[in-house]
Amino acid sequence: MQITNLTPDEFSSTFPAAHIFNSVAFAELNGDKVERIHYLSFNDPKPCFGIVLGESNGVLRSPFSAPFGGFLENGTHGLERMEKVVDMLACYAKEHSMKLLITLPPLVYNETTVSKWVSVLMRKMKLRHIDLNYHFDISRMSYYRNVINRSARNHLNQAMRLNFCLHKLNSVDRNDVARVYNVISCNHKERGFPLRMTLDQVWQTVSKVISADFFVLEHEGCDVAAAQVFHVANGIAQVVYWGDIRQYAKLRPMNYLAFSLFSYYFDKGLRILDIGPSTENGTPNYGLCEFKENIGCSVTLKYSFEL
Repeated sequence: MQITNLTPDEFSSTFPAAHIFNSVAFAELNGDKVERIHYLSFNDPKPCFGIVLGESNGVLRSPFSAPFGGFLENGTHGLERMEKVVDMLACYAKEHSMKLLITLPPLVYNETTVSKWVSVLMRKMKLRHIDLNYHFDISRMSYYRNVINRSARNHLNQAMRLNFCLHKLNSVDRNDVARVYNVISCNHKERGFPLRMTLDQVWQTVSKVISADFFVLEHEGCDVAAAQVFHVANGIAQVVYWGDIRQYAKLRPMNYLAFSLFSYYFDKGLRILDIGPSTENGTPNYGLCEFKENIGCSVTLKYSFEL
């Protein structure tokens, strides 16, 4: 098996990305955040594995500007060949005198494949942390009130009696994107959460690379909650940001927003809505974990490794 550096065009034509964060388009959009992008192909003799790595400050990262990255594959491969690829990648990092960081997708994206990579990397690299990643199985929407707890049902019933109005905005209109972003920005500022994407970064991402949906929830003419959703893989969308304005929290807009989004994507035939992690480097935010579980979300693990 040999390892080669490909051009972006060569890599894109060689390896279909199973999720958007492993795509060349996404990597190139965020290329200014690293010193160099390595598009590596592992050939035996034909290309069978690939990985996109961002080089910065002596570290090779997959991903370098996304929630997760990992390996791309042509076909299905056994553990022995996967182990050989990781050994070669470790040698590549050592030859370049760099540290290696890899975060895999949550198990829900492909339980079999990701589980195999976890097995390999647990034996070849050091475990950094394990995050809890929440998702909603859209098929549960047909019996939604039976999968949420009593408190969540009461909050949803309370919200349903109010004059909420959900609007799906125009994702190709920067003003609409900004409207959602402003609600999210206010939410994060009120709660002391970091907001990792600027408005311009959001706009560049959705106007050039990722198909996205933007929603705003109104109450009596005021924007009280919002959501930004990326379509990241076949049958899977990801809530990148969602949140409410604190002064309206007692009206339970997030329960209404969650129910409305689940209903919307149920009607669209989506399989999974990825709500994202409720841990930071493995440490849980207990309130977020409880809320996501109360509204019917399931949890799978997201593994990060280093060498």
